[in-house]
Amino acid sequence: MTVVVQLLLCLWCVVVVAVAAESSSPVAGERQRQQQLWVFGDSYADTGNLGNLGRELTHAWYDPYGRTFPRHPTGRFSDGRVLTDFVECPYTPLAN
Repeated sequence: MTVVVQLLLCLWCVVVVAVAAESSSPVAGERQRQQQLWVFGDSYADTGNLGNLGRELTHAWYDPYGRTFPRHPTGRFSDGRVLTDFVECPYTPLAN
């Protein structure tokens, strides 16, 4: 497939998922509490799941990682909050 066809196919899939999500949403004016935020780690979402393999396999559990937020190593290679942390903030009022 050419690049253009691949991009159009990807765009079509995004539109289908968006329409399906909108059609399954609750009645207008009714809010539903979100139970989960699924994030698949990439350069914008450092989920810190590498630590599940064992702390000895990664340096992310030791200083200097996580020194600025939340002031101790978190298993993430980022030093602080990432994009997905800001996305989930409005949905977790106790963490704010």
